[in-house]
Amino acid sequence: MFLRCQNANENSLGTCIAPPSKPNNTWDSSYTNELLAYAFAGTTALNRYPSALQAQLKNGIADTKREFGITSQNICLGTGAADIIDLIIRTTCRPGQDAILVPPPTFGLYQVRAALNDIDVVSSPLDASFNLQVTDVHGKLEENPNIKLIFLASPGNPTGTLISLQDIQAVLDFPGFHGYVVVDEAYIDYSNSPDKSTALNLLAEYQNIIVVQTFSKGPGLAGLRVGIAFSHPETANMLDKVQMPYTISTPTSILAQAAISSNGKQLQKRLVRDVIANRESLSQALADPNITELGVGKPLGSGEANFIVLPILNRESQTHDQARAELASQKLQEDHGISVRLIGMMTHCDGCLRITIGTKHDNDKFVEGIRKVLEVI
Repeated sequence: MFLRCQNANENSLGTCIAPPSKPNNTWDSSYTNELLAYAFAGTTALNRYPSALQAQLKNGIADTKREFGITSQNICLGTGAADIIDLIIRTTCRPGQDAILVPPPTFGLYQVRAALNDIDVVSSPLDASFNLQVTDVHGKLEENPNIKLIFLASPGNPTGTLISLQDIQAVLDFPGFHGYVVVDEAYIDYSNSPDKSTALNLLAEYQNIIVVQTFSKGPGLAGLRVGIAFSHPETANMLDKVQMPYTISTPTSILAQAAISSNGKQLQKRLVRDVIANRESLSQALADPNITELGVGKPLGSGEANFIVLPILNRESQTHDQARAELASQKLQEDHGISVRLIGMMTHCDGCLRITIGTKHDNDKFVEGIRKVLEVI
């Protein structure tokens, strides 16, 4: 059975890289060679190491962020946001001594990379509406002066909810904190007002903020593995010194530059617009009384990412039902070839599924599948 993957939060609609003969970006593997030939035309041979500085790629990225005062000196690159997260931890924290703070429910990789680097993890949960509890964060900082990093995902995974710039500033301004606030903006392109919501707006004011973005989500290039850390030049330089040499390969650099070209940015805007439209139409379909009466709750969070968090309810009590959600996830995959993410073990997410926004066809198949599953369990 063909497996329809709606569990990894990739851009299901495609990529922002398309050769001139395919301007509608309807991806077809038959023209992969054309795409590569287009991207590599006139480049240097691959028997040479890639650029260690990646000045051309950094300058191109900086040009797309000019309104925030970004230059190449503010940029460190890595093989995806995951690599950047690990790099930040390794660069700023002392194994066996320091700690990071995370606000669950949040991206699990922060804790994983901290544990692998022998760094403690302090938890300050979001409230039930997925808002940052600033007073609690301040209290944890007072209790533990060894907290060197605070990871704030905005929009969050799995919350799909932004953390306001005011709350981020309230953490940055706390006098007892002498580390870095890391704002993970992997999903920022899907927010309602990305330019107003991004923490890049704070970069000129604060030297201890790092903003992480990626080519994986909005641009639709998860397979390329390019992550970006925006920070004060001294911090960027420090990260670059710790980063492995030749992290960005020549093919990756060339394709990333194609993604931030004028054509690439136009395609990305359309991809993001279409994902948001599909997100809204899927939310509307799941609000149909014929679906909700089967035990589908209102999606949690503010829905500003490329996924939704869907509560599965007990049909009688109308409360979140973890066992039913687990069975629904299992039956969706076994009977309908649809893979979604069960997140009921995460804070405030009991009985919930996380569904990546797909194509219109994907979403229709999901609605049909969840209806059939919930009719019999």
